[in-house]
Formats: sequence, structure tokens, C-alpha cells
Amino acid sequence: MAYVYYFFHHDDMENVINVLKNSGISLKPKFDRHRYVEIVASNSALIGKYKNIGFLFFSREVEIEYDFLKKVTVEIAAANETFYDSRMGRYAVEDDGELLRIDREFDEEFFVDFIPAMYTEFIKSEILLNECNLLADVISREETEIIKRIKKLSAEAEKSTNMGEIESFLAEVSGFQTDFFKKFMEFKDVNEELFSAMMNFDVFARGIGGWFIEKSENFKDYFERLKYFESKFEQTLNGIRDLFTLASLKLDTLRNREYLELQKRTSSLQAAAAIIEFVAVYYYTMKIWEHFLPIETVPKILSFLMLTFFTTSIVVYTEALSELIRERRVTRGFVVVTFLLIIILFLMVYTPLIFSAGASLSAYHLSSSYGSSLH
Repeated sequence: MAYVYYFFHHDDMENVINVLKNSGISLKPKFDRHRYVEIVASNSALIGKYKNIGFLFFSREVEIEYDFLKKVTVEIAAANETFYDSRMGRYAVEDDGELLRIDREFDEEFFVDFIPAMYTEFIKSEILLNECNLLADVISREETEIIKRIKKLSAEAEKSTNMGEIESFLAEVSGFQTDFFKKFMEFKDVNEELFSAMMNFDVFARGIGGWFIEKSENFKDYFERLKYFESKFEQTLNGIRDLFTLASLKLDTLRNREYLELQKRTSSLQAAAAIIEFVAVYYYTMKIWEHFLPIETVPKILSFLMLTFFTTSIVVYTEALSELIRERRVTRGFVVVTFLLIIILFLMVYTPLIFSAGASLSAYHLSSSYGSSLH
């Protein structure tokens, strides 16, 4: 007696049902939950699913034209010396698991529940293992080309002091990093899914023992190779990231150096502007002062000091006023400078008047004394 299983992706369920109808196989809805699988329809065949994999179960040999994931035949047969010992019944495996011959009577728990669930994990492990191997080969080739390109760019960037060239280098390395990261994460995701399928299959394999345990161990050996690739790709990604960081630091250093040089030039220009401002204020203040007030009566050293203090206060007041406008709040420095400026203005106005009045009074007394002596 032989039982036939066809496995397909759950998303193809509707297509498979249509193929069965076209083949003259009618099904009736049936919802039955077993320990592992769920039956959704039955009649001359059973159709069920385990996780994201669907399966067809026939109690006879049936050929269906469809691109299934795998076809498995389980045959009830008398055991011989080539059969593995198992607590579920002695069995033999042929065609890499596609034919299972077992010395056991039919029961739903094993044939409809255990077998479809175990083979689903087995099929998923095979598919994901092949996908991981393919991804590893593709990424390895791209990794080699990326490393060659980055080595060349790195040598050029190391010698360069041009910020434009280093920015171009960073942009290209960033592109490599992003692209390689996407591929690495895709590989890692598939690798994790493979690990999950392998561990689930290992649980079933230890339940039946024999050949399936050997197959599970083979999967684990292949998986170790894939873990090597995962570690290798991660190291390459970290290397690209470190190179990007070093190049960024070099670019920041060049920018800081340029900023310091610009700051030095700006400081020189600011100093020159302050001197020009001081001279201009000094000159025009002196002219205005001479025009409106009799400063000729003020001692030269005193007028010089007042004019110097006033000019200096104006320059400082300009800075304080700009700070007031920038920060939009009155600072203590602004108040102090304003107060000093008012005092100096007061002195500049009244000092010449006082000295002028003193000079006039001295002249009057001198004139009176001279008149008295004539009489």
C-alpha cells in the first residue's frame, strides 16, 4: 500500500484546488485540526496545511501536472535487514527521502499528521539551505569586487588633502555600505529562517530516528559553513563602516583646519576694521567737538584723554549694541558701557565750558587790574 504526498506553498492553495477540479478530483470542505496539521478539504484526497506549506494526501498513486515543491511516497512494506530501527516502525529511505518504506499499519496520527509536518520542515530546510548557498555565492563575488574597489579608493583618499575628493570617496563608500548591508541582512534573515526550520526538523527526526537524524546532522554541517559566511560578511561590513568613519574624521580635520585658517583671517580683518573704526570715530568726533565747543581752552593732555576714552567707548558700545540685537536682551556689559559713554559725553560737553568760563573770568580780572593801574 502506497500513500502519495504533494507539497506546495500555501499561497498556491487556490491554484492547486483548480488543478484538482480540472483533473476530475472533487473535494469537500472539511475543517479538522490535528496535533501538527490542519485539514481543510477531503473526499478522494485530503488537502491540508502545516504553517505556510500546504499538502495533498492520496491513498493511491496519482500523477498531477503541477509544479509542486516536492512529491513524497510512503509505502507500507515488510521490514528487512536494510531497514532502520525506529520506535515508530522500522523503515527505509530511498531517493533522498522521496520514497519512505515503513513497516507499520496505517493510522492518521502518523500518516496524516506526523509525516506531512516532518516533511514540511525537511522541505523548508532544503529550500532555504539552497537559497542561502546561492546568496552566499552571489554576495561573496560582490564582496570581492567591493573590497578591490575600496582598496583603490582608500589609497587615493589617503594621499589626498582635497575635501571634494574625500567627499566623493565617502559618497561612494556609503553607497557600497548601504548596498552590502541590504544584501547581508537578506542573507541573515534567510539564515535565521533556515535555522528555525532545521531545529524543527531535528525534533521530528529524533522522534523517528535513523536516516532522518543523519539528514538533520548534514543540515547542521552545511549550516556551520553558512555561519562562517555570515561572520565573514559582517566583518567586511564592519571594515567598510570603519573605513567610512576614518575618512569622515579626516574630512572633519581638514574642515577644522580650514575653519581655523578662516577664523585667523577673519580675526585679522576684524582687528583692522576696529582700528579703522577707531581712527574714523576719533577724527570726526574731534572735528565736531572743535566746531561746537571751545576745546582750545582745555589742556591738550586732558582733551586727548577724553577724546580717546570717548572713541574707545563708541567702539565697545558698537559691539555691545550688536550683542543686544542678536540676543534680544539687555546685558550687564551694555548697561556699563552706556553709563560710561554718558559720563564721558557729559565731561566732553561741560569741561570745555568750564575751562572757557574760567579763561573768560581770568581775562576779566586781568583787564580790571590793568585798568586800575592806569588810574
